[in-house]
This record gives sequence, structure tokens and C-alpha cells, in this order.
Amino acid sequence: NTDEAGRKVFDGLLVHTAGAGRGSFNHRFAQPSRDAHRFSAFFYPTDLFPFTTRTQTDPETGIADGLLARSAEHPEHRPKIFFTNTGYEYWGRAASLIHTSLDGRVDVTPLPNERIYHLAGGQHFIGGFPPSRSERAGRAYRSNPLDFLPTLRALLARLVDWVTEDRTPPASVYPTLTAGALVSIDALKFPPIADLRPPTVIHQAHRVDYGPRWAAGIITREPPGVGAPFPALVSQVDADGNEMAGVRGTELLAPLATYTPWQLRGGHGTDAGELVDFLGTYVPLPRTEGERQRWGDSRLSIERRYADKRAYLATVARAAESLAAGGLLLREDVPRALERAEQHWDWIMSR
Repeated sequence: NTDEAGRKVFDGLLVHTAGAGRGSFNHRFAQPSRDAHRFSAFFYPTDLFPFTTRTQTDPETGIADGLLARSAEHPEHRPKIFFTNTGYEYWGRAASLIHTSLDGRVDVTPLPNERIYHLAGGQHFIGGFPPSRSERAGRAYRSNPLDFLPTLRALLARLVDWVTEDRTPPASVYPTLTAGALVSIDALKFPPIADLRPPTVIHQAHRVDYGPRWAAGIITREPPGVGAPFPALVSQVDADGNEMAGVRGTELLAPLATYTPWQLRGGHGTDAGELVDFLGTYVPLPRTEGERQRWGDSRLSIERRYADKRAYLATVARAAESLAAGGLLLREDVPRALERAEQHWDWIMSR
């Protein structure tokens, strides 16, 4: 982060939905917006060690490195960094690697100039509302409309405050091994929900060999040599199937649905059950106990959670106030959250 004249370049960085990957810029034929996924752009050179800002040693290769390793020469030039990832980045972009050891067994604490925020329940981008179900697009379920923009707006304001006024931002909020909230997909305690099955696969970053000239930005081995994978972990879920850890917005604190950060490919082809790039899933809660029993759904019904629409909106208002008090929602966005909640209630109850 030091230029040719010895000056600091960036004061702050908001690194949004990158997962464990990095931008594709400084190599021959680089495509800046492209990244690797489990079922597309296979082994495109973005998910590359190192993943954490702190220096780690890869036990497979013996190489020691960190994203900010070179900043030790000018520690005063380290930028203030916010890493923000949705749940999708944990499933589809190996995001757990930015805060765990390379064997996935130990939490790696962020540096003092760094914050990590997990936007719980979100897909890579905000889906439309009302949510759609498009079998023609090959999806098994409705797409995820969870609106994390209010959280992102608040975090941007907190980053600006940190950079310009040195006001300490909210502590990092993300799933950790220590808290038991970061788990393998085999340990995911997803509740029984009719016609919904959780994934059995997850995207993993690998140790990849692009040839002897890769250090100079030139790929000479294509397809690359593929070595051992790095572990990929995800947030544990609650009794509704919603992610427990991270910044839980009003749609999770006062739920009317299950929002998963993963979507599956539908149909009966060989790709059925594979992850859909970038997308999540939305499953409304049963409205009544009768509906819950007919569906064979383990989730508590809406009528058991809220006496009526007014009680639901009051719950949303309390959740919004708590988020605003913690710096994770702008006061000016509280009315937006309530308006969105009312629209959500009306849509679900009129289906």
C-alpha cells in the first residue's frame, strides 16, 4: 500500500463478497470480474494462497505468506479494511479461509486494522422481491430476496468514520470455530423442511500449479495441476434453517421465511444437486399450525410467532432499533426496514 514516492495509497478498503478469492488483474489474459466456482470457471486463478491478512505457512508446500505480509515494511501504511461476505461466499467462494488456519481447525484473529462481517443468510447479490421460482433456469427452489443493503450502507458509514475520524467501528461479526458456529457441511443441523434438501457439496479452493512462469503472471500449464484442497466451512443454522452467526438483519431477527445462501440445480440431469453460482433459496414459513402439519414442516408457524401483523411489525421495530444502536443499521433506514417488513407480511399472507 506504498507508492513509488513512499506515500500511503489507500486509507480504507471495503472488500465485498470476495470470499477467499482475489481480483484477477495482474496476469496475462486476466479477466477482472471472473472467479472460480464449483461448477463453472473451474480453477480460474482467483482462489489462491494466502487467504488471511496474517502470515501463515502452508503445511503442504512450506510457503509462508499473508495478504499484508509486505506491509511489515511500512506498518503505518496499512489501510483500514472491512471484509464483507454473504452466506453464499462461505458455500460458493470458500470465505471461511479468510479467518481460519489452513487446516480449518483454528480461528485466525483479524489484525487490528481489519474487520470481518458476515451478512447472514444472503446470496451473492440481493434478489428481487417477491421472490421468483424459475424451473426454466434450472433452479430447484425460489431465489433468495434477503435485503442486506441496509447493513452494507451502515458498514460503509462506519468505515468512513474509522478512516476520517478514527472512530472505532463495531467489532467483527462472523462465524467462528471457538463459538461452535463454523462447521463442515456434514455437521450442519438443517431442520426438516418439506421438499427442501440441503447441499451435499461445497466449493473448495485448491493448491493449483499454473506452471513455472506463474510468478511472472504467465500461465504455461492449462489445465493447471491440481493439488490438495483447503477446507471450506459454513455457518451453523438455527431451528428455522437460518444462519446463526454474522450480522442478522431484521428479516432473520423477525423471520417470515428461511433464507439459505445456497441454491441447487434442479431437474434430473447429471448436474442435479450441484450449487447454482451466486444464488440462494427462500422458503416461507407455514402460516398456520394446520399448514405446518400438512407440510410436515418442523419450523414454528407464523401464527405461533406473532399474534397478528401489528405484533410482527413491533418485533421488527425492536430488531431494527437494536441494530441501529449497535451501528449496524442507519437510523434513516429504520423506516425502510419496517416498510419492507409490511410488504413481506402482506405478500406471504395473500399467497
